[in-house]
Amino acid sequence: MAKKRNELSHYPRFFFSKLIFRTVSWTVFSALFIFLGKKYADKDILGEIYRSIFGKEKNFNQYFLGAGKIAEKNKVLNYAVFFLTVIVVLNVIALLFNKYLWEKDKYIENNNFYLHNKWIFIINVLIHVASACLLTASFVSIFTVILALLFITFNSWKLFPRKKEAKNPQTESFFSWKNQYVRKILIYSTIIIFVVPLIIDRLQAFHNNALEGSPEGFAKAYQTLVNSSSAVKGIMELITQTNYSLFHWFILLWFVKNIIGGRWKEFADFWTQVNGIRKKANDFRHYYYYQEGWALTNNKTINLGDYEYLKNNPKFLGKEYLEGNLDIDDFSKQNKKVVKYIEFCEERVKEPPKRNFLNYCLFNEFSSWEDCLRTKRLIRTTRKK
Repeated sequence: MAKKRNELSHYPRFFFSKLIFRTVSWTVFSALFIFLGKKYADKDILGEIYRSIFGKEKNFNQYFLGAGKIAEKNKVLNYAVFFLTVIVVLNVIALLFNKYLWEKDKYIENNNFYLHNKWIFIINVLIHVASACLLTASFVSIFTVILALLFITFNSWKLFPRKKEAKNPQTESFFSWKNQYVRKILIYSTIIIFVVPLIIDRLQAFHNNALEGSPEGFAKAYQTLVNSSSAVKGIMELITQTNYSLFHWFILLWFVKNIIGGRWKEFADFWTQVNGIRKKANDFRHYYYYQEGWALTNNKTINLGDYEYLKNNPKFLGKEYLEGNLDIDDFSKQNKKVVKYIEFCEERVKEPPKRNFLNYCLFNEFSSWEDCLRTKRLIRTTRKK
């Protein structure tokens, strides 16, 4: 009995260790990020590399946030302090809240259910938004970008790979290569630093040449257009004398919008799938009893080999049958066990969302009948009548 009670007893320790690990790692990163960011804010290492290779002067600091102004760069670093604080605090709240919700039940081993709790989901969305803001703020200098890349890689590693047989709750991954917005912000911000200046430099050279002397062809038409329209002239001056920080902030706003919109869709899709499983579970159960009743009435062996029925089976059961691991009699017996499992969950778990989630896992995520047995043991232990 003790073994049954402790199948998921490591969950609280997992949440607590995750909380300590994230708090310590983010705190160390924050200290290094702010210290190195302020110490080397005016250091143009890319300009020095460019000069050593091409023998020409080029100021790359103007393409980063702050446009080469120390006061502006320090202001961006102060924003980064705020984002870092938000990430650390919300991480602690989310993990503690996850631990609290799981300990109320102790039988939902797939923590994906609690990750889609409304409040935890909102907290995690805010962490993702703060992470996007922090990543953009890291483009204040090349040193902070390199530090951010190292920390993203660190967050993407599995420092302590779990044993294959161990079941750990799912948690959100932040500031990691797994996050699509991290990869895209890095790509777009890098383009702003290395590609956009080349385009604007060429445009600026064309603009200056076209407005001087007596150009011909397209340059002459361009000169006429600029001289005849103050609006066009103002736009071209804005482009050719642009502040590159605006590009970085524009990319951030675009991705924040996409993060919020994409995450809201993910939340809605998850609960649509979970709550929609109720009909599938009922249809599966009713069809089984219909087939069983028909077989008894006609004094025949129940036959559940119809493909339309297989499509509505739990994935693990349908897979075993189609692979030839079960004959028709064994398959029927396994179906009866699954029907009894569904009825057991309906009897013991009164909350519709949790009951629907257990059925969702049964049909989509369980890999064997042993998963059903483990869940039954956990429910019996934590939900005694």
